[in-house]
Amino acid sequence: MNPQVSIIIVNYNSQQTLGRCIDSIDKFVSEPTCEIIVVDNASAPESVRFIKEKYPRVKCIENTENKGFGAANNIGVQQAAGKYLFFLNPDAILTNNAVIRFYDFLEKASLEVVSCGGNLIKENGELTTSYGNFPSLLQEWSDIGFRRFYPQYYDKYLCLGKTCKKETRPFCVPYITGADIFIRKAAFQRVGGFDERFFLYYEETDLFYRLSRMGYDSYILPDVKIIHLEGPSMLKDGELNYEKWAFWEKSKYYYFRKNRGRFAAGTAKGMQIFSLILHRLFGTRAYKLRKALKITRKA
Repeated sequence: MNPQVSIIIVNYNSQQTLGRCIDSIDKFVSEPTCEIIVVDNASAPESVRFIKEKYPRVKCIENTENKGFGAANNIGVQQAAGKYLFFLNPDAILTNNAVIRFYDFLEKASLEVVSCGGNLIKENGELTTSYGNFPSLLQEWSDIGFRRFYPQYYDKYLCLGKTCKKETRPFCVPYITGADIFIRKAAFQRVGGFDERFFLYYEETDLFYRLSRMGYDSYILPDVKIIHLEGPSMLKDGELNYEKWAFWEKSKYYYFRKNRGRFAAGTAKGMQIFSLILHRLFGTRAYKLRKALKITRKA
């Protein structure tokens, strides 16, 4: 009997959180219902050994190099037998039978509804990013600081990272955060999967943008809560993580160039430089500004 759902987890030296992730799946999901595929992006040997020894039923695919988030997920899909795909981050922990809830929702929905995700929370119960709007030049301009003049409009139509606040029923969203994407395999393949030119960040945004252009819808189920341990923070020990910042800027530039054109991509980069200069005037240390500007120009 083939599984109905293929859970795909991309691992890169995430042994500690990955164990908690798989344990939460085993707690709520029966084996015949789904399969678990871990795609390892050239982690340390002990990380792969940990998976094979502790979770023998998990199918482990070992890449010889770190291929990035989107490419690794695409490799997992090639080995997936399920009708549905569940892309789950290694730092995501199920708190209920999310797999069955997502499965039942899409089984009953029209074929135009191809994907769903849950209500992401931190381990302390605090809300964290679950979905968002598609990037735009107005959003980039607003993020410089001008959103304070139209906060309600910004939150509803422009904000890239949104939380489930007062919603109690499933609702349609532009894109779902990459930490927990449950999607029809046929739709994922029809749209061409993840664009592997995104190494990290914006790959899920681009995927859902293409799905939306094909007339497909995606939903958030607010009663399905999933713990997201790390989340999309750009900070490390209170300081800007320049490695993550570099990946973010490069992916953002490519997203705009691919989906909005070269003029929009150049304008977005100019806005980012303008934003960094403003932050310098309001107290950012000069060496941080120089490093951030260098990264932005290279993106």
